[in-house]
Amino acid sequence: MHKIAAHHLIHAWEARYTPDFSKLTFREKHLNIYKLLDLASPRGRKNTAEEVKQLLNFKCQVAGIHSNILFSYIPNIVNLVDAKRLSQSIQVVYEKVLEIYQQQPPLTLPDSFSAAEQGYLEALEVSDDFFRQWVNHAVRLTKVEQLSRELQPSIQQLREQYLSIDECRAIGFLSTQFHFSTTNILHQLQLAEQLLLSPYFKFVEEQVCIPWQRVCAAAAKYLPGSQRLILVQQLLPASGEIAINIHRRASQIYPNHHSRRGKLNHPGVQASSIRDIEMFQAYLWVCILERSMAAVENELLPLCALVFPSIDVQWELVEGIIPLLVEEFQARVEPQQMGLLQTYTKLMQKIFADYESNLK
Repeated sequence: MHKIAAHHLIHAWEARYTPDFSKLTFREKHLNIYKLLDLASPRGRKNTAEEVKQLLNFKCQVAGIHSNILFSYIPNIVNLVDAKRLSQSIQVVYEKVLEIYQQQPPLTLPDSFSAAEQGYLEALEVSDDFFRQWVNHAVRLTKVEQLSRELQPSIQQLREQYLSIDECRAIGFLSTQFHFSTTNILHQLQLAEQLLLSPYFKFVEEQVCIPWQRVCAAAAKYLPGSQRLILVQQLLPASGEIAINIHRRASQIYPNHHSRRGKLNHPGVQASSIRDIEMFQAYLWVCILERSMAAVENELLPLCALVFPSIDVQWELVEGIIPLLVEEFQARVEPQQMGLLQTYTKLMQKIFADYESNLK
């Protein structure tokens, strides 16, 4: 195992977990950074955790109702999971996240801040570039491998309980319920608490459906300097930007597309679509590093085939993600790298096209 080879990807994995401003509720135009620092203290983190625990039972049950309504057209999906028991299991995962959250060290201001600059931080514009840059750096997750290990027993128990009957169908259901639960909880918190907690909640949501840890594990088998490793190291950090660009393009190409959750520019649809496009990228990196299309053929395709049609997402749109990915990659890599990339994107496109052909 070559840990040095995987280190760059682990760092890129960590960099994903900064506050997701698209999911936050901006009831305040200004934020006192000192209030944020206070909430990030041991006492502040404990108080936030207690506040969230009071919300968990109701918000997770509401998320379960929304998920059941959304997935009601999938045969047996309501029978597949007992809504109340599932909500309780999801609560256990969130409670573990809150336990880890309380163990994090306090935030501090950089020593370089002058007294005048520190005064400026008492009423900082939320839209200020410095605010977003500082917050992204200050509250981002670190030690994601450790976080993943500590959460693994709770996540694994959840997967074993609900994925054994029909894994692909239940993954879509579970990830949607986590998404709704996170949104419901964050919208009840003050902005400073949202900023501190949202990276942890995003991490949990992705643990269910995006194989980032598997990408890093596959990378650890490569020597530094490997062509495949360099390619993934180059593109993985841009996965969020790539997903946002593709969602924007898809909204222009399919302006009338309307799933059971709404149009592509609906905020909830936008957030879940961006997550799904990042999931496509992660599975592609797994295939490149594992030198096999098995992950796409046996995991990603069945997941897409069961979940997307059931919520009225057109297969044309699902297939259309892949050529848009290729366009984004071409803008970011050297021509010789595209040769390797397109070997896998063409196979990916064929797998999805063959599935559609078999339906006709």
